[in-house]
Amino acid sequence: MKNNIISRPAFYVLHVFFWLCYGTILYASLGNWINSSREISRAVVSDVLTSSAIAYLNYYLLLPKLYKKGKYTGYILASIAVVVTIVLLRVNLLGMTHRSVTYTYFIRSVPAFGFYLITTVIWFFANMVSAQRNEIELRNSQLATELKFLKLQLSPHFLFNTLNNIYSMAYFKENNTAPAIMKLSEMMRHMLYEDQGRYVSLSREIQFMENFIELWRLKLDEKPRITFNYEGVLERHRVAHLIFLVFLENAFKHGNTIDGRIAIKLSIDAEDILHYYIRNDVILARKTAEEKSGVGLLNVEKRLNLIYPSKHELILNQNNTSFEVKLTLDLK
Repeated sequence: MKNNIISRPAFYVLHVFFWLCYGTILYASLGNWINSSREISRAVVSDVLTSSAIAYLNYYLLLPKLYKKGKYTGYILASIAVVVTIVLLRVNLLGMTHRSVTYTYFIRSVPAFGFYLITTVIWFFANMVSAQRNEIELRNSQLATELKFLKLQLSPHFLFNTLNNIYSMAYFKENNTAPAIMKLSEMMRHMLYEDQGRYVSLSREIQFMENFIELWRLKLDEKPRITFNYEGVLERHRVAHLIFLVFLENAFKHGNTIDGRIAIKLSIDAEDILHYYIRNDVILARKTAEEKSGVGLLNVEKRLNLIYPSKHELILNQNNTSFEVKLTLDLK
């Protein structure tokens, strides 16, 4: 009986303890039928040895070596052979203790059949649990791999756009180049070192968004109206790493950054439901955010489905003048 919870020595001790308890109970019950202590001890030892033999042979040899490999006929024949051998061995050790030969064989076969059936049920149950655990581990591994792949797509995409902006600032020798590099350094630190797990502090994500917005303010010659308000944020609140980045990028890259408006709101209600809203004006001559950055939006939608299954709602609205994102996350 395979064990992945307790140590091997403790596992062996547990088995020995079980057979000792079984032998003790058997000894006490036979005392009502047999007067000789020697005969009782002989019957108990015989029963424990043969019962344990059929139990371990079935669990560790017949089932995994024959049944599990699809050798069903071989398993049935081997099982019959083992049970018959154990019964004959018990009869030979204890002798014909009853007048009826049939009854004697029946009595000697009951423990053999009993432990054979018990170990078979335990083996099937253990394998079912193991299969379910392996399936869950495989699914989690696949999810982790897919999330890592999606984030590998996300980070270079962001870095390429930001470096392109800073290059433009450096090319034209703008005074804001050095502060922009410093902001990028802080953001890269968050992207590289804050992500030690699936979730990070919401406060850190908000600071990242503020740095992102400030970086764009430094880059833009024009000064669009940019507002970012948040409320209800507590230290215990955690969200998926960089889950808002694609929406921010879309708002600035595809929005009207000449004389338009970009409004960002984030709030958390009493039930720990996060409401994220971002709206940006658009220029008709530009392609829509969905058309030009399909990879980014598909990326974040996949991440939301993986990290917040049945715990999020994403609504994208677009008309000729604006593009809106409404995201709801259950942080519980």
